[in-house]
Amino acid sequence: MSKGGELRNAIRQYFKKTDFFLLTVAIACSGIGLVLISSVGTRREMIVQSVAIVLGILAYLFLTFFDLEQLSSFWKVAFVLNLVLLLLPLLFGRGMEETGNNSWIRIDLPSGLQVGFQPDELGRVIYIFTLARHFKELDERLNTFKGLLFLGIHALLPVAFVLFFSRDDGMAVSYLFIFAVMMFAGGIYLRYCAAGIALAAAAVPLLWIFVLNQYQKDRFIVLFDATYKPDSVGYHQTQSLAAIRSGGFWGDGYGQGSICQYDYLPADHTDFVFCVACEEFGFFGGMTILALLSAIIVACVITAFRMREDKFSLLCCVGIAAMFTFQTFLNVGMCMRLAPVVGLTLPFISYGGTSVVTMYVALGLVASLKSHYIKRAYAHEGGGLDS
Repeated sequence: MSKGGELRNAIRQYFKKTDFFLLTVAIACSGIGLVLISSVGTRREMIVQSVAIVLGILAYLFLTFFDLEQLSSFWKVAFVLNLVLLLLPLLFGRGMEETGNNSWIRIDLPSGLQVGFQPDELGRVIYIFTLARHFKELDERLNTFKGLLFLGIHALLPVAFVLFFSRDDGMAVSYLFIFAVMMFAGGIYLRYCAAGIALAAAAVPLLWIFVLNQYQKDRFIVLFDATYKPDSVGYHQTQSLAAIRSGGFWGDGYGQGSICQYDYLPADHTDFVFCVACEEFGFFGGMTILALLSAIIVACVITAFRMREDKFSLLCCVGIAAMFTFQTFLNVGMCMRLAPVVGLTLPFISYGGTSVVTMYVALGLVASLKSHYIKRAYAHEGGGLDS
């Protein structure tokens, strides 16, 4: 075969085995996000978001060329590097005044522009990657005292870094949720899982009394008392609910939302962008977003099930699905006064370059594992696996 024929064959094989469903749905979500940001955001935010989407797509495609299962043998190095990454906000973190946490690394360019990066976002993907490999390494030693001890340290140390160095409560809880889901899927005995949940539940009163600051308690109190601090902590969710109700079924129309367009809703292009969708495109718009994001979650779970014989690949996909599930439904819960405001964006939809790129990287990890799992299966079984 000529070199040209080999290249064409390689390209055909690449497109055959690469998961373009995930990429297509992600791009559709990003497109909706751009429409919403163009309605309530600035020209600069549109440019930043567009660049982030392009970088994210390139990262997705780039990752699919590598067999990340083989690279997972360096998981200990990746774990240490992730801790260094999560340590950066302690040294260079900014954003406390605007966001209430210290999770942003901002670099002022000579041109006057500012570039921001949120280490905790990318850290979640590395966290999933290293945890999945650790589960696989432990194998039959998983449910021993030593195995559970080291796995617990692995799971909780990054959470502690996020909590104390970035001061990002929502992100820390996201890490814990991911670990909890991976714990069930990874084969830890149910009695140990139940004991962990019981300990966490028992710790809640202690956290409430001795750990949480008043502003953190306020975020929970307002969920049960709509009249609590209506001019401060309760304002965001009062306005978010008003925007959702205003849209009805079909919405008020693009750029016509009276609450979002006149700046009555804070953070309308970031944390509360779902409210913009509901006000301007109604129930139909909100459900379209949820359907697309749910399709991504279901696709990750299906991919995990198909690779169930490879524990590393299975747990990576389950962890990514857990990340999307937590972030999607917590963000929507914030908008509907069903969850406290913790500053987590809506995947692919909210403005935020780091978040967008990280979401594409996460899906690129799933696509890479799927395509190379298929290749290994063909090599091992003579092409007997249905792709």
